[in-house]
Amino acid sequence: MVGAGCLLLGAVFALGFVNSNPNEAVAVLYTLPIALIAVEVGAVGGIAAALVALALFGFWSALDSAHHVGVLGFLTRGTVFVLLGGLLGHFAAKLRSAYDVVRRSEQQLHAILDNSSAVVALKDSEGRYVMVNRMFEQLFKLKQDEVKGKTDHDLFPRYMADAFRANDRRVLKERCALEFEEIAPGEHGQHTYLSVKFPLRDEGGAPYGVCQMATDITNRKEAERQLVESKDRFRQILDTAQEAFIAMNGAGELTAWNRAAEQTFGWPSEKVLGRPLADVIVPERYREAHWRGLEKFMKTGKGPIMNKRIELMALHRDGHEFPVEMTVTPVRVRGGFSFNAFMHDISARKQVEQEAVKLSAVTGGNGGGPDS
Repeated sequence: MVGAGCLLLGAVFALGFVNSNPNEAVAVLYTLPIALIAVEVGAVGGIAAALVALALFGFWSALDSAHHVGVLGFLTRGTVFVLLGGLLGHFAAKLRSAYDVVRRSEQQLHAILDNSSAVVALKDSEGRYVMVNRMFEQLFKLKQDEVKGKTDHDLFPRYMADAFRANDRRVLKERCALEFEEIAPGEHGQHTYLSVKFPLRDEGGAPYGVCQMATDITNRKEAERQLVESKDRFRQILDTAQEAFIAMNGAGELTAWNRAAEQTFGWPSEKVLGRPLADVIVPERYREAHWRGLEKFMKTGKGPIMNKRIELMALHRDGHEFPVEMTVTPVRVRGGFSFNAFMHDISARKQVEQEAVKLSAVTGGNGGGPDS
């Protein structure tokens, strides 16, 4: 463009010799190459072009005595040339700088989006795609040009597109960021995405589009499903166990209570879960010792009854006490410990033992045996 401006300067200079009344026409035409050079090069280039134009205009005026320009006219035109070149070059440089900043910001944004592991898409208020990132292209085997201007109904099965569009409309209506679980096609079948959608707003605050950032959570959902199934199987095992199973957290609150525990202690699970274990099955005279032992374990990680088979007295819902055999196992969990215990009522065994002791005492008092 600088070369074109120089050629234009020469052309205007030559035009002055063929025009019958060239003074104003030539002066005005000189502004064109000044403007071209100022826009391309900047203020310095614009001023330089103005000075060259002024020199050519003065040289032409000196050669053509019939159209001689006075000093005042020459200074006036020179001032106009210099102001035009300087100001136009200055503002052009400002605009170019602003454009470069916007272009760099756009490039940085695209680089961030294209290197994100999330699926990112921008849509207008009518649901037409404006931009998608590289992850979108890779997952759905679609190029940017194939997506731009299309809607979800052009790209996905109808039932999926209907769900996407309904969620977009909800975001536009509520004018806030919302989170959805959405199903979309993927490798080896359908995938589940955790999609965060938020409205894009104009200067007045009115939403004009929706931005979506979605993460594939298919593996997480599968892991959650397997965990639920595992917990269900574990619960079924516990509920069919012959021994009472109870669990307590670090605060001494009951967190598990199987069917055998219901039968052993007379309490249904919904009545005891969340309550302190000590208030439910520990006789009142042992409760203080129970709390001291729990506090000591939480401080030291050691306890005299842990991982051992012990016998102690327990409390039934109806108030009577009975002997149980119990094994307590502490398990470290997030946030502290869980104490798991299997126990069973040994009242019958104790009664047999007492009867045996009585029988032994009786037989011993008769001489120690049948031959005595």
